Amino acid sequence: MHISDGILTAPIVISTSVVSLGLVIYSLKHLKDDDIALVSAMSAMFFISSFIHIPLGPTQIHLIMIGVIGILLGSKVFIAVFIALLLQATLLGYGGLSSLGANLLIMALPAFITYILVSRGLLNSFAVKIRYFLIGFIPICLATLFMALLLALSKEEYLYAAYTVMAANVPVMIIEGLVTLFLINYLKKSIPWVLKGAKV
Repeated sequence: MHISDGILTAPIVISTSVVSLGLVIYSLKHLKDDDIALVSAMSAMFFISSFIHIPLGPTQIHLIMIGVIGILLGSKVFIAVFIALLLQATLLGYGGLSSLGANLLIMALPAFITYILVSRGLLNSFAVKIRYFLIGFIPICLATLFMALLLALSKEEYLYAAYTVMAANVPVMIIEGLVTLFLINYLKKSIPWVLKGAKV
């Protein structure tokens, strides 16, 4: 799900970096002292979940758990994902520094959109288990679309790659949905106070 350095064109890199910087500043303005522990924990969860690889045919996919992170953090999701992406780029070589803004939009914006959908009750018409599944499914679907769009806007020859990315990530959407379903159920039973502000 990460875009490496040198893939995107300069106009896309600059525009996504500017937008991402604005979102990180917006996130920091809403950050309170009481939020730091949860933001740190969610940033760590995002960082660590990338190590959980699932074999799928000739390739592997990995979890990112941005749905759960989004509903727990709301507007603070941008700073949490930014920190994790920065560490992944500098320590592990996932993504890159010039593509950091694009990767932040791909990962964090869908998480924030999911938070808005949940907090405003727009998923309440679904049964509880389906709603929990969608909290995992929707952000991965959006992240895939955003990634495909950035690739398609960068170079015309990336259009085929954009379609391939969308097709390859369909299993990820389903797996993230199922994992999120079980994770939210676990949190509700074990540490329900974590979900207090999530409105699930």
